[in-house]
Amino acid sequence: MRLTSVPIINFSNINDFQEGSQWTIRATDPQTLYYQLFDLDNVNNLSPFAALNSGFFNAAIQSSPQRYIAGVGTSNQPAVMTVTFPSLNVGRTFTFNATPDPNDASVWSITLPGYTNTTIAPSSGNVMFSLTQGLQTVTWTVVNMIAVEMTNCGSC
Repeated sequence: MRLTSVPIINFSNINDFQEGSQWTIRATDPQTLYYQLFDLDNVNNLSPFAALNSGFFNAAIQSSPQRYIAGVGTSNQPAVMTVTFPSLNVGRTFTFNATPDPNDASVWSITLPGYTNTTIAPSSGNVMFSLTQGLQTVTWTVVNMIAVEMTNCGSC
């Protein structure tokens, strides 16, 4: 099982959101960041023309990973996820506990406070995820998942 996370932007509810390539936030604003889990080893093979051609044409097959619902089955309980924003600077690595959406356990969120001192806010770059289900822990990193705008950093 190879998991990955896809950032969600413009989250309204579980039926109304957009997947993005990166979270873009301002360090001084409180934020709730949403993401969806996908299993890269379980793939749907879909023809983009399946409804149109009913098999008459040799349409190209597209592959997309299936979303991953954490905590399914008693051996996968409890399901706990942490999200870490790493840093090379001491004191700038942040780890937050994630919360699953009550209507879809493939969507999780974390809440960042607004940072009045942007020198201690998370940095732009990679985001590390750790999912523990029962006795099994899976970790992965999404490269360049967050861009943090530092406001009033003293250069003005």
